[in-house]
Amino acid sequence: MSPPMKKHLELEIKTLENAPRDADRVRRLLQIKQRQKEEAMHIEDTQRLVAERLKCSRLYCIWRWRESKKNR
Repeated sequence: MSPPMKKHLELEIKTLENAPRDADRVRRLLQIKQRQKEEAMHIEDTQRLVAERLKCSRLYCIWRWRESKKNR
């Protein structure tokens, strides 16, 4: 067995050994992780929208600047 595969399996075993066995606790952990994922996705979407708005603003400013130079 290759060393990376051996390390991967050791980590999986360790994860399973440390995993909670109480169903309610697992459910709560999953809900927390789901909320964290949704928050992260919301932040990512917001950042993407802001970046797009900045890009459009820059393009508009460049277009206006070029138009003003043409009209002079």
